[in-house]
Amino acid sequence: MPFKTKFKFLIFTFLAVCCLPAVYAGPDKSSFSPLFNVKNLDGWEGDKRFWSVRDGILTGETSEDNKAEKNTFLIYRAKEYSNFELRFKYQVKGFNSGIQYRSVDKGEFVVHGLQADFEAEWHKNQDTNETFDRFSGMFFEEGNRMFMGQRGDVVIVRSNPEDPKKPKIEKIASTGDPKELVKVIKRDDWNDYTVIANGNQFIHIINGRVMAIGIDEDPLNFRTTGILAFQLHAGTPMKIQIKDLKIRELK
Repeated sequence: MPFKTKFKFLIFTFLAVCCLPAVYAGPDKSSFSPLFNVKNLDGWEGDKRFWSVRDGILTGETSEDNKAEKNTFLIYRAKEYSNFELRFKYQVKGFNSGIQYRSVDKGEFVVHGLQADFEAEWHKNQDTNETFDRFSGMFFEEGNRMFMGQRGDVVIVRSNPEDPKKPKIEKIASTGDPKELVKVIKRDDWNDYTVIANGNQFIHIINGRVMAIGIDEDPLNFRTTGILAFQLHAGTPMKIQIKDLKIRELK
């Protein structure tokens, strides 16, 4: 096969063979460290109007009477992370959220950086009037390059010197049909989310299914480390719940 095609194939094969077994085979659970003490928000900082601990569960909520004027974040202050495997369980109602990683604090509980998205079914099909989930699992960057890989995409992101916020994105493979992948997401129960960041390779997994893989070859925007944070989106009232939040660092 042509060299360019072969190169792409080798990258994807490497990801499939070397990275994913760590998810499915499962590392020694003792290597994970908890990020949430189930009692209070020690180690975390966010707008107290929206964030709390309820019955041992990290909770973020907005309402008609308590709106977020802009996207607001609960920021993990104790440490920054570079290469890691992050795991947690989530439920979301009403709107859009996500876990930020390799991100930067912009002040006033605003965070920019990579995001593993999760959301409720709030988009509407104009023909059928049915609601659906468009973004859960995608490869996204809050406040900068934005939509880099949709659910089901394996992408390489490259620099665009003419407009750094609009990188050149090449889809090189697929992890599955987005409409089939979204069926594994539970709407009224807990979902398992795994985020793996290793060098310039990023994998988002929900309930055991690989939702998106991003390969970041954009030196104009690439970060080697950063903060973790959870998002509450401005707009429609919403609620997120997080538990069993833990991380293990990768060499």
